[in-house]
Amino acid sequence: VGYYCTDTCTPIFQELREELQWDAAVMQAAVTAAATVPQSSSVIYALATHPGHHAAYDSFGGYCYLNHAAFCARALQQQLPTMTTTTTPHHAPATILKKVAVLDIDYHCGNGTASIFYHDPSVLVVSIHCHPDWEYPFHSGFEDDTGTGEGEGATLHLPLLPGAKWKEYNVALERAMKAIRAFGAQALVVSLGLDTLHRDPCAIRGAGFGLTTESGDFHELGQQIGSYCPKIPIIVIQEGGYKMDEVPQAATDVLLACVSSKTS
Repeated sequence: VGYYCTDTCTPIFQELREELQWDAAVMQAAVTAAATVPQSSSVIYALATHPGHHAAYDSFGGYCYLNHAAFCARALQQQLPTMTTTTTPHHAPATILKKVAVLDIDYHCGNGTASIFYHDPSVLVVSIHCHPDWEYPFHSGFEDDTGTGEGEGATLHLPLLPGAKWKEYNVALERAMKAIRAFGAQALVVSLGLDTLHRDPCAIRGAGFGLTTESGDFHELGQQIGSYCPKIPIIVIQEGGYKMDEVPQAATDVLLACVSSKTS
């Protein structure tokens, strides 16, 4: 099993299988809800026992075992209306891949999600994170990692330097949301990492970001996401976040602002 693990801190333990089965059920329920709630007000919060955005097709690590965002993106594509190209006398109609965007706003790069869709033009993966020169996973999340083959240009990494506060973060967020809108996403999956909080204990090398609940940073974050995606379903998946005295308020701020901006 260790062959497939990318680090030495992600354990395999007796209860893991059951926990991951519950996580999968939560994600399936989130997709079902997103497909049935009116899209103009659809913001679904999926809280799993484990994060997922570092898990790839063939590896796990960073406390992640199953990639919840990737599952939801693929499942949403199955739920979205089917589209076909115009037929010609010599060609059968071809199905157009339905477009889903994944916005990863965890402090660490969503390297697993990016790797899963690295060849796929139908899923745009945007990740705002601490620069991999400074933070885990160190080998992924650089600006020139943009996808390959048919997926070229469908990966957008927006690394920020340690210590970034809302002013710097907001610039990257606006760029991310404009890319998602230009992509024409029919649904959005948000990997919500709240380890962007100031003094989150999981930051290493003395790094970390400077977002705070007191200054309304997470309210602004949620408001931007919702205002850029007013008519498409949004699934918000909880990823990292370890400053437990502030994580509940930060999550509440993001979710309520996102819903409010979609329905206003």
